[in-house]
Formats: sequence, structure tokens, C-alpha cells
Amino acid sequence: MNAHDAFRTDRIIQRVIMPPTVGLTRLYYHCDHPQDGTQSHGRRTILLPRGATLRTDTWFNGFFERYWREYTNLRTLELRACVSGTGILRIYRRSAYQPAAPARESLAGAAGWQPSLLREIDFTGESRELRIEIADTLPPHEAAGLLFFEIVSQSSPVILHRAEWIARDVSAKPTQLVAGYCTFNRASLLLANVAALLEDTEVAEVLARVAIVDQGEQRVRAHPDYALLAESAGDRLQLVEQDNFGGAGGFTRCLLEATEIGNATHVLLMDDDAVIEPECVLRAAAFLSLARQDLAVGGYMLDQRRPRELFEVGSRYSPERMRIDEPICHRVDRPDGLTPFLDIRHGHFNGWWFFAFPLALLDHVGLPLPLFLRGDDVEFGYRLLRAGVPTAFLPGVAVWHESFELKGRGWQPFYELRNLLIIGALHFPPMSGANRARRFFSRLLDELLIYDYYESWLLCEAVAAYLHGPKGLRIAPRLVHDRLLAAGENLASRTQPRASGLRMGVRARPPSSLTTIRARRLWLVLRNAVLPSPPRDTPPRNVIRADGEQWYTVSDTDVLAVDETSRKDLVILRRSRGRFVWLLLRGLWLALRLFGSHRRTVRRWRKETPAITTPQFWGEYLAFSTSPERERRDSTPRRSRSGLVGA
Repeated sequence: MNAHDAFRTDRIIQRVIMPPTVGLTRLYYHCDHPQDGTQSHGRRTILLPRGATLRTDTWFNGFFERYWREYTNLRTLELRACVSGTGILRIYRRSAYQPAAPARESLAGAAGWQPSLLREIDFTGESRELRIEIADTLPPHEAAGLLFFEIVSQSSPVILHRAEWIARDVSAKPTQLVAGYCTFNRASLLLANVAALLEDTEVAEVLARVAIVDQGEQRVRAHPDYALLAESAGDRLQLVEQDNFGGAGGFTRCLLEATEIGNATHVLLMDDDAVIEPECVLRAAAFLSLARQDLAVGGYMLDQRRPRELFEVGSRYSPERMRIDEPICHRVDRPDGLTPFLDIRHGHFNGWWFFAFPLALLDHVGLPLPLFLRGDDVEFGYRLLRAGVPTAFLPGVAVWHESFELKGRGWQPFYELRNLLIIGALHFPPMSGANRARRFFSRLLDELLIYDYYESWLLCEAVAAYLHGPKGLRIAPRLVHDRLLAAGENLASRTQPRASGLRMGVRARPPSSLTTIRARRLWLVLRNAVLPSPPRDTPPRNVIRADGEQWYTVSDTDVLAVDETSRKDLVILRRSRGRFVWLLLRGLWLALRLFGSHRRTVRRWRKETPAITTPQFWGEYLAFSTSPERERRDSTPRRSRSGLVGA
């Protein structure tokens, strides 16, 4: 039997954990008590005062049974809890399909939740271990959903020392994860996350290694906390330094390094600026070890600014609209907020803020495409899906991450549009050139009519790069990115300090009919093409909020200020006839090229793309990372079996 053969065992698949900070309590447990005197002692233990009721129908401590039954070999499930004191433990199941039933008094006020009671146990004594088995077959009137328990303290305080959900006598594959981080100038956040993973001994046991690919200008090894962490971690921590190849290049380097670690079976890709709950790594490893087939596990994204709100999870790409589904934005700190997750949520891909899958799949689907960022995870997820490998979006597995709405203006639209065009070409039936041309030109016109000439230029560049074909992805990404930055110096909207004399503009309503929209847009095109530009020193008279920045709002004035919450200064939108005419004509030409050659371009992408997903290509591509500075630092760089320069 080799290391990847299955064996039967009892496996801890989910631990009950306590919140790291008070403000996150409702994501971990609910407590009913007139004067809440609960006290957490570490991450596993909590003290309940007399008369208190603790419930675990929460995001991080509810057991989402349906997902485990659907995707894994789980049959017999057991709750083990170690308690001291006198009280009652009850186990409940909540199903999305379960008929309404009267709720118990202890669950009153649970916002419509009406779970069924499975077991009730009275206990008394010190350090009592309770074992409650949940049958592997469900009665005909029940369906798997959410399992949770409550503990009621009676005549004395109760201590819950620990609790965990156990898969009994289950077929489990040995699972060793390589936690891969791609980082760029975020050493403090990154090192805090790595330390949190390695400090939890049970989490550390499922990690073959933590691989950090540092692409920043401020190196991780120069951070004051790095030396101590590296010393304590030993060979569990690997640091690789290379030039900036974006998320695609950084994470692909993680994958290549992971394939050279003998005992590694899976890889877990995570963002450097996402705040991790270490328990999620343990759950993902358990889920993968019990999986019936090859699959990926995607974690949810909780909003870092609103930490009890879900921002995004596995999404879908709409090839017709060339758009990704909108984020979810859903509260998950109440029992009723968990209801949408009692059923399996199907998506096509998951972001690499938390994404785990078997390393062996790379032999079948290849490495990611060198898309730099904004779409590399989408494309790889669709490639897995087409190979018959689903992504399971497991509730209770999540990170806190900055929401995308804070990213602001910049060069991102180039990568977003170029990469979404590539994804559509590779993974969907060919759309008509007319659809592609119309969608691109409509979006371009929207940006031109709000005087955002930098984004308009970026959109044109994206289409031109897509039409150029896969050979454009072989160019050193620094050259491409430097060109985008240089154009921004000239074309990006300027800013100015906030001024008290500006009045807030009235939010305009969009035109009510398609005929009115077309007529209005045609008039505005003529106005922008004919009317001379305002003098350079013309100040803005009105200010609008960023969510009101629409073509029908901006178009009646030549200079306007935009108030964005992520900026301390105002963004100034200024009409320019010269830039408008130049970019309009260029956009028309590119739209005509999309219309006429889109299907031919699709065939080129499909034919030539496999060659740029191989280890051989990536070895040559990442060789650009050997900079003169690095050569001076290490005149004899180590080469790994993949042919890449190691640090």
C-alpha cells in the first residue's frame, strides 16, 4: 500500500472553536443568558455560567452535513464533547427541505429556524466525555442540512473543554497540504497568517510546507518578524524570491515548488492579505482526504470591513455579458443567515484567497495561464470543471479579505477584459463576433462619456492584446505592466483636495426607454466630438458620489468631482475632445476587428494555449526573475528540478 492508498480510520473533520476576538462571537456561538458571563479560555474551551445556553448554529461551528454527505465517504458521524458541570446537551438537525415543526423553547427567537431534536443527554461530573452518534442513513422525511448542538448549564456552571465532529471508520486518503502564498509588499499580514497556521499544532500536522513566493520590492526576509518565524518553523517554511509576475506567476511558482515536495499531496493557495481562520485549513484537509473523487475546495470571502458579512464565494462567468456574477453580500452572523447554505451551492470557480486541490491534477489539466491577475483563478477553475473536477464550496471555510469595491481606479480593467475574453474563447461555445464587438464598444462608450480616458484606453489595449493571440502572453509581464503604468501618468484622472465650496450634485435617473437611451447617447457623442474642451484651469462646480458616476449623470457638465470613499482627495473628471475622438475612432476600429476575426482568434487561442501551461514554458518564463541585483546577491543560484531559480 503506497502513501496515496486509502485506509479506514476515525478522523476529526471539524473542531468546535472559540472566536479570536469578541466582535466575532456571533460567527462562532450564540449564548442566551440574562447577564452573559461566558468566558473563552483559548480556542477550544468556554465557561458557561449557571442558567446559560450555548448554541453552535453558527457559520464556523455549525456542521454543514449536506456537503459532507454529497462529496465525501462520510457514513457514521459522531460528536465528541468533553464537559464539566451539570447540564444538558442536545443535538439538532436543520434541513432546507424539512417541514416546519414547533421550535423548542431554548431555540425561541432563532428567526424562523425550526430544527428537529436528534438526541438529548443529561450530564454531570468533571471532564465527562460524551459521544453521540448520528446515523449514516436518514429517515425518508428528513434531508441532510445543518447539524449543531446546544449546551444548557443547570445547577452549576458548565465548562466545555473541547468538542469535535468525528467521521467514524471512514476511508481516508493521507492528505498533506502545501500552503502557498504569493505576496507583494504585505509582509506583516503574511507573516501573521503563517504564524497562526504553524502555532496550531493540529493544523501544522496537515501542512507539508508553507511556501512563500515573494514578488515585492520590500522583501519578506527583511521584515523584523521573519527571522524568528523562520527559525521556529524550520524546514516547514520555504521562501522563494522572484520578480513580479502577478498572482498567476506567484501562485504557479507555488505549484511548481509543491510538486517537488515528496510527501505533498495537495496544495492550498491563499492571498497574503487575507486574514485566515486556521481551523479552515484543517477542515479543507479533512474534506479532501474523504472526497469520493478528485475535487477542489473553495473557501468563502468574508468582508474585512464588515467581518460578519459574506462578500463572495464560487461564482459564474457570463460569456454573453463578458462579466463575472455580482458578489453575494450576505449576513451570516444569525441562524437564519445560514439558511441559503443548507443546500449545495453550485459555482464554476473560486478565487485563490482560499483554494485547495490535489497536486496530481496538474498532470492532467496543466499549470495556470500567465494572465498576471484578474482571471487566472477563473480560467483555471473552468479548466478543472471541464476535466470533470468540481469545486466544493464548503460553508464554515472562509477568510476575511478586503472587498473588491475598494480596489479603486487603476490598470486593472486591462487584465480584467483581456482575460475574460480569453476565458470565453477557451471554455465556452464561440460567441458571435457581433456580440463581442457590441459589448466591448458599449462599455467603451460608457467610459468615454464619463471622461475616464485612462480606462477607455485600457479597454482598447485589452481587445488589441486579445486579438494579438497567445504569443502576447509570452512577453515578460513587467514590460506590459510598465506600459500600462506609463499611460496612466498621462491619461488617468487627476485629483485635488476636498473643497467646501462644491455642492453635491443631484442623482440623475437613467432614461426610461431604449429609444431615449439611444437618442441621448448619440447626442452626447456628437457633443463630445464637436464641442471644444474646457480650459485646463476650469474648476469643478459639482461633486457626485462614486456610485452616481454614470454617463447620464456626468454628461451635462464639462468638469466634475467624484467623491470616492477609498480616497482622501476628490477625483476630477474633465472632458477632452481630442482624447474622446482618438479613443472613439480606435474603439470603432477594434470593434470591427472583433466582429470580423473573432472566430479565427478563438481557434488560435484554443490551439496555442496548451503550450503555455507546461512546466517547460513556465521554467523559461519565470527565468526573467533573475535580475542583476539578485545575481550580485547570489552568484551561484540553486536550480530545482523544474528548472526554476530558487532563493
